[in-house]
Amino acid sequence: MNANILILVVFIAAMYFIMIRPQQKAQKKRQAMINDVQPGAEVITIGGLHGTIAAVNKEARTFDLDAEGVILVFELSAIRQVVKEANAPVTTEELTETPETSESEASSEKQPENTDVDASNDESKSEEK
Repeated sequence: MNANILILVVFIAAMYFIMIRPQQKAQKKRQAMINDVQPGAEVITIGGLHGTIAAVNKEARTFDLDAEGVILVFELSAIRQVVKEANAPVTTEELTETPETSESEASSEKQPENTDVDASNDESKSEEK
């Protein structure tokens, strides 16, 4: 009988460490993410809407989401993921530099630099004749 109780206790402990504890950790992490959200952060809602947080009302537990000029009010629990923090540094991938090009550079960009394809086509035409 004592062996049965021991097996039951080991089974319950294993279930706790395999299922319950990781779920509690994930829930605490999500709650911390929601509590730390600031205006200016880019988020994705549980409905899949992407936007920037315009304002956060901690008392009412709501936030205003700016989705390309349309302001929508959501519950804080509607945040699925924070894409970019409000004060996150800008990486080089996010920068879109548009260097000014001179007219000669612009015209050279229009003409293909690799003419190997044209040369091989000319050779095949001459061989056919």
